[in-house]
Amino acid sequence: MERLRRSRVRLGVAATAICTVGSGAAVAVAASQVKAHKMTRSHGSAMTLARSITRRPQLIRDAFFLASPPKGSARVVVQAPHEAVYGFPRGSGEFAVLSDGCGMRFDKPKYKGSSGCNDLGPKFRGTRDTTIFGVALNVPKGASCLSFRFRFLSNEYPKWVGQQYNDAFIAELDRSTWSSPKNAPGINAPRDFAKTPDGSIISINATGVGHVSPANARGTGYDAATRILRASTPIKPGRHTLFLSIFDQGDRQYDSAVFVDRLTVNHRSPCTRGVAFDQH
Repeated sequence: MERLRRSRVRLGVAATAICTVGSGAAVAVAASQVKAHKMTRSHGSAMTLARSITRRPQLIRDAFFLASPPKGSARVVVQAPHEAVYGFPRGSGEFAVLSDGCGMRFDKPKYKGSSGCNDLGPKFRGTRDTTIFGVALNVPKGASCLSFRFRFLSNEYPKWVGQQYNDAFIAELDRSTWSSPKNAPGINAPRDFAKTPDGSIISINATGVGHVSPANARGTGYDAATRILRASTPIKPGRHTLFLSIFDQGDRQYDSAVFVDRLTVNHRSPCTRGVAFDQH
């Protein structure tokens, strides 16, 4: 496993506490209890990210980056007490941050409204600073439903709502096929299962359960965020690959990020494909 590069997380102005956002409770933790680790694009880093989002490491067969920018901090593992960092981690004592900019700024309010970081990612399917994280899974017998928990955060709100610049988060199973039309705000993602019940892709333009608001981003380095959500899709036992993508459409500016944790596969009937509020 790749050696982690550590950076102590600042906890608010006084550097003494982080408050859970959206759960109705404030959780005070010492600065030494929360650490952020900047990951590289290596296979070892991919495996470390994959293991940070599940309590069952035996699910992970392999992990890799189909795309990821060379600069910035697009890949971060955060270690913290349960639900101490804006409701994360949801499972074990770690969670992953994927970003199209500076993911290490996730807890720094002074960067709200910032134009963000240029990670020097090449053009990829019509987007910039794209990260596509692949997690190869061994799904056990009896399992019928894959789920993970996430929160999407963005500095594009409110200036670029409905405009040609759009960061988005997409989750696909077994194949990654999404694309972005040239010079258009639309995103073609037929395999995306992290969509809201009304069909919205997770972005600042999402509606319903995927709607972003400043209140959900209070205390973070972002201007708006979703609530904590659960994405689910039916799955069969055997080998599968989960693809998680985040990117900037139109330019490289104004960062977005997604917190990811509690990847599970179990038997659930019905297993409704799509996004819902995470209740636990």
